[in-house]
Amino acid sequence: MKRLLLFLGLVVGLASCSSYEYYSLSNNAVNNIKYKTYAWIPETQSKTTSVYNNDIATDKIVQAASAELDKRGFVLDHNKPDLLVKYTVTVNKETKTMYEPVYYNPPARILPRVTYYQGRPRYYYTYIDPLPVYVGTRAQKMQVKEGSIVIDIIDRSTSKLIWRGWAEGEVNDPQKAINDIPDVISNIFKKLN
Repeated sequence: MKRLLLFLGLVVGLASCSSYEYYSLSNNAVNNIKYKTYAWIPETQSKTTSVYNNDIATDKIVQAASAELDKRGFVLDHNKPDLLVKYTVTVNKETKTMYEPVYYNPPARILPRVTYYQGRPRYYYTYIDPLPVYVGTRAQKMQVKEGSIVIDIIDRSTSKLIWRGWAEGEVNDPQKAINDIPDVISNIFKKLN
């Protein structure tokens, strides 16, 4: 169960488009003129550790990436592919500094007052509750989980990596991570030239 939650958390963090950064590297153009077919490297070779042994997340990543490759004109071929595709998912603990405002709340008080009515003094009390006063910020260090999904495309004939795209971001909500996998993969593939 812990493995599932860790993986889901990673995927959630990656799925959030606004909280993730997307990158890519390539040394050759990946287009359907030179390359026509692709195949996935078996799962046991495409995962870095057994922590990510999760069929739901695996299926979503593979389906989303396959759909993106199909949109670009590539065809899945298990027998003699031109390209090999693999993915890697990692989650690391990072220390993040958060800044929060600090306020001073002056104490409420009751003050004696005097007023004059028809020449006679009248004594009463007034309750004063002042508003908080902003005095600055406080830095707080907290542990967060940083996640990344990496998609590699390898030229099968030369066995060289020709394109790598990845997303990095905070992983906070496991359920959201799993649901947002297709969006994260789609944004990674937007970097494919």
